[in-house]
Amino acid sequence: MPSAPKPYHTFVTPTTSFHLATKPSLWLTVDEAAIAYQLPDLNHALSTFFANGDTSFQDSQHAITKLQIWHKLRVQQFSYHNKTLLSPQMLHAIPPSTTNPHSQYDSIIISVQPQSDWPRDGLAGHSVSQLRMIFRLAHSDLFLVYVQHFNIVPQSNLTNVSPATGMHLLRWAVQGNEHVGEVIPLTHIHSPAHLVPNFGQEAHSHLTCLSSYKFSNEFWLDKYWTKEFYYVLSPA
Repeated sequence: MPSAPKPYHTFVTPTTSFHLATKPSLWLTVDEAAIAYQLPDLNHALSTFFANGDTSFQDSQHAITKLQIWHKLRVQQFSYHNKTLLSPQMLHAIPPSTTNPHSQYDSIIISVQPQSDWPRDGLAGHSVSQLRMIFRLAHSDLFLVYVQHFNIVPQSNLTNVSPATGMHLLRWAVQGNEHVGEVIPLTHIHSPAHLVPNFGQEAHSHLTCLSSYKFSNEFWLDKYWTKEFYYVLSPA
């Protein structure tokens, strides 16, 4: 529909379709968003994104006053084998609140480009991250996300998967005492992901269903989450 108002809130890449509500959940300045979402490096992450982006975004950096922020993003994908449409799934990026002091941030599979070989190549060329904020810059048609990354922990069998479970073990990527994060285009998301905390010998005493990300440092990438996810992460 050429007459539809821009930016479009429903759009697709070769792997994934996206849908956002017409109205954002929040309007915040960058500094307000950094406080609300507990992202002290948000300003730096935006500056890095602008520095690596095209000239139009570099020129508009200093004109940013507020961000439009969404709490939810709906995504839909094809099935692995026959390319039929799967049921849509909701991704959340909801900051801490009085009802949920530990927030609600979902895990995702991303790549450095919107075009990728997902799902055929599995994690090759992709990485696992946590979705921390969904937003749009003022006067821009580009939707962005702030993500924090996980690293894959090498396993003794040289295949990066546990010989017992067949799953990848992930650990928060950190620099100093801070999680490593960055701003990327929303279209670099390729799939939801499901993580299970690795409790080790003893689970954290404050661990609840709402605080598993907060009080865990290692996670299993659950390839048994869905049939389609199992096909992607299992050897042919």
